[in-house]
Amino acid sequence: MKRLVLIASLFIGQLAFTADFRPVEELNDIESLKSEILTIAEFFKGQGDPDCKIQDTIDPYVLKLVKLAPQKPASERIDLIAGRWQQVWGPYDNRNSGRVVDPTFDPENIFQVVSPDGYYWNVGRNLNKKTGKVKRIGLLRGEYEPADGNNIRIKFTKLKKLKVKKIPHGFKLTDLPFYAERKKLKGMRTALPGLFVRLFFPKGTLREVYTDKDLRLTYGSDDKGILTNYLYVLKRVP
Repeated sequence: MKRLVLIASLFIGQLAFTADFRPVEELNDIESLKSEILTIAEFFKGQGDPDCKIQDTIDPYVLKLVKLAPQKPASERIDLIAGRWQQVWGPYDNRNSGRVVDPTFDPENIFQVVSPDGYYWNVGRNLNKKTGKVKRIGLLRGEYEPADGNNIRIKFTKLKKLKVKKIPHGFKLTDLPFYAERKKLKGMRTALPGLFVRLFFPKGTLREVYTDKDLRLTYGSDDKGILTNYLYVLKRVP
């Protein structure tokens, strides 16, 4: 059975790279490059990238976009970086450097809500490994500080959890950080003491290479070498 799964995975991997993406050489304006980056990211959503083929596919489009649309330093873009973002493609397991997919994450529902006041919340749904059903909502809080150039220094401070049935009626996942920050989210529990989060969760840097009203491209690295220049493709959501 394991051999069949491996063969199927390899076959799917080969299919992935037969997709007919528009060559980067043919795209010479900002909007077409943005559109193609999102198209490629959507195509690979939920897939790991152990051999970096996916990121190597997207990187040339990112480089050309940044060349056409030079960015101000991150410190001057905080108001633009702030907001609600959905991860279209990026790392799905921050605990090792293998670029694999954590089976407990729901790749369709990974969000980052950035406050202009120096903190952010990562919000996502955790799935049951066996059934695939939503088990709980995870909320990871971090703090950030602009550094030199495109860089933003980050550190994690809190890890919370919330049962799905505890989400207030009518709330979206991106609504939860507002209430979590003010400790007004009923049913929210500590998943790990804050001291352990601050001590053992890696600090790092986000290299914000592109931000506009609807697209954000950033490369994440941590101080422990677990993540090194991992691309995140995010789109702004209401």
